[in-house]
Amino acid sequence: MKSIFLIPTLLTFALSLFSCSSNDDTNETVVSEFAMTATINGDSFEANNPFGNNEFSDTNIFSRYPIEDFVLLQARMGGVFGGKEINLWLKREDITVGSYNVSYEDLGLTPPTHYIDYIDGTNNIDEQTLNGVVNITEVDSSAKIVKGTFEFTTVNDDELAPVDFTITNGAFNYKYE
Repeated sequence: MKSIFLIPTLLTFALSLFSCSSNDDTNETVVSEFAMTATINGDSFEANNPFGNNEFSDTNIFSRYPIEDFVLLQARMGGVFGGKEINLWLKREDITVGSYNVSYEDLGLTPPTHYIDYIDGTNNIDEQTLNGVVNITEVDSSAKIVKGTFEFTTVNDDELAPVDFTITNGAFNYKYE
């Protein structure tokens, strides 16, 4: 009598396993475990803020970008004492979808709309952004999430050539408030 109930139960279980299949047609978004990713001179850069998450910095390391006017999105490999870091400043009033150019000239007296910078703590070179672009691709003003892409080049602060670092394939996903 037990086998009469066992066989249908096993068949039902087996059919349920094989009838469940992954649907490759779904539009599931792949979420990176990193708030910022990029390729730096061909090497992978994957990082969160110094505290290991995707929240903006509530301090600002340069007085040129006051916290009341700018949001700082930091990504540092290695946590608090990491060696490589990308800093992205977004002007609060301009956190909107669009493409924003950055250049060496932006280091003048008036802060630009948005600015991006690379720091390599493993060398003694003071890098400055030569040129690049920050693309804000999505802004969720309810959840205060900003997403986008970027690329830029850097030069030694002492001279405008040659290019030291080329940062490509940059992407960010941060909570900005």
